[in-house]
Formats: sequence, C-alpha cells, structure tokens
Amino acid sequence: MLDPDLLPLASDRARLRPMRPEDAADYAEGTADAAVRARAHLPETQYTPASVRAMIAESVEPGLARGDLAVLTIADPATDAFAGSLVLFDVTAAEAEVGFWMHPDHRGRGLARAAVELAAELAAGSGLRRLRARTVPDNTASQALLTGAGFAVEGRGAGTAPSGEEVELLTLVRELPHPMDLPVDTDRLRLRLHREQDREALLAIYSRPDVARHLLEEPWTPEDSRRRIEERLARTGLHTGEGALALVIEHEGRVLGDVALWLTDRAHLVAEIGWVLDPAAGGQGLATEAVRAVLDLALRESGLHRVAARMDARNTASARLAERVGMRREAHLREDWWSKGEWTSTLEFGMLASDR
Repeated sequence: MLDPDLLPLASDRARLRPMRPEDAADYAEGTADAAVRARAHLPETQYTPASVRAMIAESVEPGLARGDLAVLTIADPATDAFAGSLVLFDVTAAEAEVGFWMHPDHRGRGLARAAVELAAELAAGSGLRRLRARTVPDNTASQALLTGAGFAVEGRGAGTAPSGEEVELLTLVRELPHPMDLPVDTDRLRLRLHREQDREALLAIYSRPDVARHLLEEPWTPEDSRRRIEERLARTGLHTGEGALALVIEHEGRVLGDVALWLTDRAHLVAEIGWVLDPAAGGQGLATEAVRAVLDLALRESGLHRVAARMDARNTASARLAERVGMRREAHLREDWWSKGEWTSTLEFGMLASDR
C-alpha cells in the first residue's frame, strides 16, 4: 500500500501533493481540454467544480487514507498552484500503475516528467517494487516522457483504460530500488547519512592534493566544501528522486571519508559506486570494510542488478580494493578522459547481484 505520510514530495521542477477542494475548478477546466479528453481516458465524461469536490470527498481522500488509490495534484513548485493530475491505482503490495495529465496552461515545462519521478519516489518509499504505466501506441510524447523517467517497454496488448474503454495499450515498467535500513554498522564502522557538521572533517580530507590527484575534482576549498556537503545532504537513498546515496564512514566517532552510490540506469537498476578515505586511516582494511558493506546494501537489500566502479588507472590502491571486495575488472580504457590538463586512462570494475 502507498504511504500517504510521505506526501507532499517536491523537487526543483515539480511538487506532488494530495488533491484539495481548491483544485476543483482547475481540475474541471483541465479535463475539458481536447487533448486531455483524448489521452487521459478519464472515468467521467464531464467534470464540474462541484463534481470534483464531491470526488475528492467521496473517493480521493478515502483512497489515499487506505493507501490503495492516490489521486494527486501536480503543482507548480514555486506557487503550489494546480498544474495537472497524477494517479496511482491498482495498488498491490508490490506494484501500482501510474497515469497523469497536464492542464494546457502548464504543458512544455517538464512538470509531468518531474511528477512521475516523484511518484516513483512515493512508490519506492512505500515499499513497492515496480511501477507500471500504459499508453496507446501512438502517444509518442507520453512514451518519451516515461522512458526519460526510467521506464522500459514491457509489451503491448489489449487492455481496459481507466474510462472502461477496451483499447490497445503499450505497457512500460520501471523497477524500483528498495528503501535502505540506515545507518549501517559493521564490526568497526558506522556508515550514516551526511550532516552539516561533517563539513570540516571532509574538507580536511578532500583538500589534500594527494587525495584529489586521482579524482575528477580539484582539492576542495572551504567554498567547495559547503557546496559539496549540500549536495551530499540530499542524497539519502536510491528510492528518492535523487537516485543517490551518500554515506559518511565513521570509526570510533571520527569521520574517515565517505562512500557514494548512484543510479546510472533507473529502469534496469544499475548503479555506480565511489569512495574516498583519509590516507591517514589507510592500511587497516577500513575502506574495504566500508565498500563491502555498501555493496551488500546495494545488491542484497536494495535489489540492484549491477554496480560498477570506475577509477583513474593510476589509482592502484582503489583498484586493489575493488578486487578485494570481489568486483571483477572488466575494462581498461586507454586515455579516454581529459582531466586536469592531461589524458587519463580508466579502469572499470563490476559486480552483479548474482556474484554475491
């Protein structure tokens, strides 16, 4: 079932929230648009502000409270004004179907795709494993939006639209990562989400030229540290809109570095991992312990299919670590990346869920 306590959800491009009676006039106006009538397959033939308010009271609010139906408002992120509607329906313990339409005054702004990504965040946060969408084959705009939001075509066939009409439908599916149980404790480490107060400790590590040498970024300045920590604070799980997780490596209360995991293919649950450890803490197996724990989290708990690690080929310490945790060296790309004024080569390691 869907967890209504996760709402509202927002990004810099859209806001997804429960539908309210004050949305009724805009909802009714939007459903009168010819394109919405043709594509959205709405259950009712006509909506008025009064009928929408009745629908909210009789169906929308009870369905959201039960968790088996979510008729949500796609809102402008700046004004919270109604911009369209997104529905999650046919909800089971494992999956749900998503449908959406946009008010004609708000098309072409990227709100719909952003809202679908937020819907995936809601579904994943509620413990669902996949999100399904169906569209008529000639609705290429909807298909492009869905594939851009991480959906993959599963097949086509006859089906029943929400309107009850029998039509040919193309089915697209997005697999969802599972929420993670954080923090993660190992024998010697705690892996936890970042905090603002971690900035000074991480600045001391990332400002070192020997640490930055094999990274794509320059040594951090204090201004860099503020920006980088702000980015990391938003990376709280693969099931979120960010599709990324950033964890501090903590040993006996001291911050030693961090590990990052981010989705590179949402539709097929493929991710990349990266790590940085204070050189002063090297030689004790702490980085190996941290990376192994995050790989376990990714491939066992989160349901990922594959995790890759890419690194400067001169970074022999990271290459040895990747091998120690069981990742396989799959490629050596010669002088494929221009970094810091020179061509550098890249090593790529990979691990599948089946390798665990």
